[in-house]
Amino acid sequence: MAPYRQNGRTLLGRHFLLAACVMMFSVTAWAQSGKKVFQFVELPTSARIGALGGVPQAIAEADLNLAAANPAFLSAETENKLAVNYVNYVAGISVADVAYSFHTPFAPGTLAAGLQYLNSGKNTRYDEFGNTAGSFSSNEWAVRLSYCQHFDSCFSIGATVKPAFSSLGGYFSMGLLADVSAAYRFRNGNTAASILLRNFGAQIVSYDGNYADTPFEILASISHQLEHAPFRMSLVLQQMQKFNLKPQKANMPDMDSEVEDNSNKLPDFIDNCLRHCVLGVELFPDKSFNARVGFNYKRRQELKLSNSPGMAGVSLGFGLRLKRFSIEYANACYTLGGRSNHFSLLINLPK
Repeated sequence: MAPYRQNGRTLLGRHFLLAACVMMFSVTAWAQSGKKVFQFVELPTSARIGALGGVPQAIAEADLNLAAANPAFLSAETENKLAVNYVNYVAGISVADVAYSFHTPFAPGTLAAGLQYLNSGKNTRYDEFGNTAGSFSSNEWAVRLSYCQHFDSCFSIGATVKPAFSSLGGYFSMGLLADVSAAYRFRNGNTAASILLRNFGAQIVSYDGNYADTPFEILASISHQLEHAPFRMSLVLQQMQKFNLKPQKANMPDMDSEVEDNSNKLPDFIDNCLRHCVLGVELFPDKSFNARVGFNYKRRQELKLSNSPGMAGVSLGFGLRLKRFSIEYANACYTLGGRSNHFSLLINLPK
């Protein structure tokens, strides 16, 4: 059970959360175009999250990476911890993420700061006639500031504010995004549930005067650790703000492709229900080691090859916990030729 604080500054913490919510909903109204921008913030950087299907989890442990993705799980147990993550993503793209959690006497809850950086490397530039015209680089990054207030030993609310920046071949864009989440830890200590509204916000400075939406998403999640067996099961319902997640026919290419949507083998209602589900299992035969596996049905349906689906949508990983630090690794399969490797280092800093 995560420890919590109660003191005279609790009202200050509630005001912080309220201000974050008001800012989030106000900024969201700036731009609603249907197109998406700053989608790099959706990429899983933590090896643990990557191994469990690539979406934030509702696991009430002192894991700063989980709390960085879902601020309602920040607690006194995550303080003075440092998380460093690196992802060798597909097509030569790399992602780095760092987070640090701390407490300040000016607020009753727990705070965390972080930075996510995506490097797309060198890209070839072409003119309107298809001729090569040199190369260009592209980079995107987001700064995070998170806060969590525990109202008792079971219930907590957290918020993250994250300015996002993007530089693509000489064009620049800036946006303001935010996450808000609530978590409930059952008194048995084995079950936790959460609802997360992430990536609210708007593009404040556009690339060329045309504004786009941020990748807003609602997730509901629950995890349960069996009392007499060494494993935990988790279920995340992603993209809860809309039901139909099947690709629109108008957006699919006319030419034949090896990548196609084979979901018509199931009734549309069942297929859409499954696209919302991300399953994860953790096995921990020893306190210092655990193995992880995840399955993302939506990812599999969208990226598998028709003649060789392979392990698309499946992710695997492990974690090794030592006294002062933890090492984690995950391998996520997107399609037959596309995998991502996640490396995480979590350090317990001296208090």
